Amino acid sequence: MKDRNFQDGKDKIIFLGTAGGRFSVFYQIRKSGGIWFHLGNKTFVIDPGPGALIHALKNKINMSKVDGVFLSHRHLDHCADINSIMESMVISGKHSKYLLAPSAALDEDPVVLQYNRDKFNILYLKEYTDYHIDGLTISTKLTHLHTTPAFGAVFKSSNYSFAYIADTLYTDKLAIDYKADVVIANTVFKNQMPGYMHLAANNMYAFLEIFKPKLLILTHFGMGFLNESPQLLAKEISEKTNTKVIAAWDNMIVNLKDV
Repeated sequence: MKDRNFQDGKDKIIFLGTAGGRFSVFYQIRKSGGIWFHLGNKTFVIDPGPGALIHALKNKINMSKVDGVFLSHRHLDHCADINSIMESMVISGKHSKYLLAPSAALDEDPVVLQYNRDKFNILYLKEYTDYHIDGLTISTKLTHLHTTPAFGAVFKSSNYSFAYIADTLYTDKLAIDYKADVVIANTVFKNQMPGYMHLAANNMYAFLEIFKPKLLILTHFGMGFLNESPQLLAKEISEKTNTKVIAAWDNMIVNLKDV
């Protein structure tokens, strides 16, 4: 649990940020350095927001060993550091890196600089598509209900799997699609807020009625939710549903073999 780089080869997930929403992110109440993982011999970062590169280097992540970036959507709390992350991955001259992103983030309102792209294998995210990358399979599902096209995915190796549900309104389809050993859900609010296309923690009761993973991780917390103590609410959901539920914290490490 103390080793925050990926040189030990263990399958793990590292949360270098658990902030969600404008105030929590841009006042840096919590960090927004993305979710990093090693799975199926590949190391990826999901949604590198503001400060992602700095937090990765502080955590002794060797950027030349990072294989790819998964970008769920183009909002700045998810992509602000994507160009610095991409360039740092190939600064040693080693290429064959991967970027998975929606067309809205690459073409319609691009957040990835053109000169950064020629050193990457760019894969456009589409609904219900499997992307196979040397022992790692990334499977997208239905496009999220958000203010811009957004995608979550199930990440799977021969040994483990985890799902990432990005920013979206809740529907029961999420519990049907995102089946994995570990489910990570971006829950900006404690309770659903009318007019906002984000998940809330109280949506997880409906999710867990349909599917119970080995571990459900809440993250991407807005300011209001942080004031309500995500840890206490995660404990309450866990007790009421008989499911292991935790609220992520900055620099949290999950070793998948221990789940």
